[in-house]
Amino acid sequence: MFLQSPYKVSCYWFLVSSFLLLVASCSNNSREATTVTVPVSDVKSSSLKYAKRFNSSLGSGHKTLYLFGDRESNDTTATFILYPKTQAKPNLGNNVFYVATPVNNIACMSSVYAAMLTKLNLQNKIVAVDNVDYYNNKFIIDGVASQKIKEIGKSPQISVEQTLVLKPELLLMFGMGNPKKDVDERILNSGIPVAITLDHLEEHPLARAEWIKFIAAFFDKEKEADSLFNITEQNYLELKKMADTVKYKPKVLTEIKYADAWHVPGGNSFMAHILKDAGADYIWKNENKFGSIALNFEEVYLKAKDADFWLNFFINVNSKKDLLSFDERYNLFKPYKTGTLYNNTKRSNAKGYSDYYETGMCNPDELLKDFIKIFHSHLLPAHQLKYYKKIE
Repeated sequence: MFLQSPYKVSCYWFLVSSFLLLVASCSNNSREATTVTVPVSDVKSSSLKYAKRFNSSLGSGHKTLYLFGDRESNDTTATFILYPKTQAKPNLGNNVFYVATPVNNIACMSSVYAAMLTKLNLQNKIVAVDNVDYYNNKFIIDGVASQKIKEIGKSPQISVEQTLVLKPELLLMFGMGNPKKDVDERILNSGIPVAITLDHLEEHPLARAEWIKFIAAFFDKEKEADSLFNITEQNYLELKKMADTVKYKPKVLTEIKYADAWHVPGGNSFMAHILKDAGADYIWKNENKFGSIALNFEEVYLKAKDADFWLNFFINVNSKKDLLSFDERYNLFKPYKTGTLYNNTKRSNAKGYSDYYETGMCNPDELLKDFIKIFHSHLLPAHQLKYYKKIE
């Protein structure tokens, strides 16, 4: 069989959960309104440059955050009113979510958010996480081991009972942008403020990294977030400019088959964008998709058998032998024969989960540097790969 143990299944789910959310978002036909509809174009924010799934504005004595989870209409799916703890709660209607700031403690339901909080030097505000198995962050791992940080999400669902007992000042989790649908009703009725993030729906690497500004708003750390993001953006654009000078653009294949389908990133995806910026020719770049494209083995082989590089396998693929244990036909691909196989597992925890899916998502400049080193090593001769390693 393709996957031979529940452990492999759970490992793979961790890796592909992001694109499954993308697929789900494309088929979301819900029209239940949670707030007054405001088109994206009508919401002004001078600080956002790339992110499309949220925006912000300043009101009289409060900040407003808007989520745009519906790609079909580009209207708001949730509105958050952030007001100072020193002031009375504003009365702006019942169909918005109120959060008093700055938040003193937070239940953080993704290792990506924990990485952003760590960049903001706010890791000591984290009182709960989802599944610690996914974390490479030593502060989180040690905190859970000492029970200073609670683990409330070992299964795909968070523990409602533990969350209610803990009663954090903010529950930060991913979803599709509507807390009334993304969150258990018991948590919503408890009065615990819930913020949904949509960074996984962003298409550009810098757009996903820019969600540090969303998180920072709950802690009144907008200036710090702007400064950190500006550094990331500057590094990324300088690296992109370097890669733009190359004439040779190698053809790149990513992922491997899971069960009956080989899910490759669409041409408008995070991966397609960063591969282009690294001076690569992504094979499915012309597919106008945000999420993943499900193909069978034969379809991928016909189009990608002569690829120059092959990236991103399961977390338990550390050798060519491991790769062939999933499907012996993988030895038919040119990158297998030439040895141009790279997996994003160089930095992994004791459970095998990669830091690529943690700090890599909020540091796209570091990812881009790795890609350029792989495809055009002469441009960065001194760089040592941070997230990727060659599969021998």
